[in-house]
Amino acid sequence: MDLRSGTRTGPVPQLSGPAKEGFEEGVGIIFSQWTALVLAVENQWGGSESASKADYFIEDILEWFYKKREHYADDLEMELADTLLEDFQVEVEDGSPAQVAKQLVELHAACLRNDASVLQQLRQRHATGAAASKKSVVDLDGAQMGDDSSSSSDGE
Repeated sequence: MDLRSGTRTGPVPQLSGPAKEGFEEGVGIIFSQWTALVLAVENQWGGSESASKADYFIEDILEWFYKKREHYADDLEMELADTLLEDFQVEVEDGSPAQVAKQLVELHAACLRNDASVLQQLRQRHATGAAASKKSVVDLDGAQMGDDSSSSSDGE
């Protein structure tokens, strides 16, 4: 029920079944594409447990969505920035926490409506990004020598 103040009463809207699974998959995709977090984990800016900290970070954000009645991107942005600073000693000034928060809130709202279009876009962008970021071997002058999975043995 909506009160005159604009406050909503009643149960917290819940995701279930495929919507919940899709939301969790989408959150994983968003976090895997967040450059600041990826660099923090790869470079262990949060120490040797950086990968575990990133997993807990995702769990905390999922919990944030599951326990709160209303989801505002600016509140989430602060949570994201604070966690990066506390757990990984990363102070982001590139606006990425705001972008990530907006994506997460949009994804959650779409999943509540059983609208899979946002998740499909994330999946497509993730697949495209993975193909585009295929590692390659580059010599010292920057010339591409081929992908790193190819064998250099020509029988010589």
